Amino acid sequence: MMGTALLSLLALLLQAQVAVPQGLPELPLVVREGGWARYEAVSSDGPARFVVKVGAPGRHQGKRGRWFDLEVEIPSVGRASVQLLIEGERFGPNSLLLVRATLPGEKPRDTSGPFKDETSTRRQGRFLQKKTVTVAGRVLEVMEYSFSGGATAEWSAAVPGLGLVRLGGEDPIHLVDFGVGGDPWKQK
Repeated sequence: MMGTALLSLLALLLQAQVAVPQGLPELPLVVREGGWARYEAVSSDGPARFVVKVGAPGRHQGKRGRWFDLEVEIPSVGRASVQLLIEGERFGPNSLLLVRATLPGEKPRDTSGPFKDETSTRRQGRFLQKKTVTVAGRVLEVMEYSFSGGATAEWSAAVPGLGLVRLGGEDPIHLVDFGVGGDPWKQK
């Protein structure tokens, strides 16, 4: 059950490249030491909150990357995480060097290059508009894009980690709060 929740979370975040028929563009990463973003995902299983934290630089098989930690709170179990070692400046299936799943009370499980056999091409969305939105009392400048299949995405350079503000479609994701330092799970 816990493994399924983590895989579902990862699938939501990767739907841009693997689940949407035409694919969405890879997301530019926003690297801010100690940065985090808290999200809510809505699916047929109901809402789920998760946090993306910017981690330290890392290496795997001679390649350099940066760790990004996706944490999800599982009721009565605790926090589980999926750590992603991402090479380069964009988040996408071909930039994942290593995925490490950590479930409470279990040893971490590593998967090297989980999408190395994917032959996806980077797809560009159609720019809709530049606009401002308010998240957690802060005004953000966002870029909004549309993609085939009816998906939309909003991205902002002000949001640490993935820069994602909103991902629309079958399983929408939206930003709840963000910051640098402190406890990303603490509600304001």
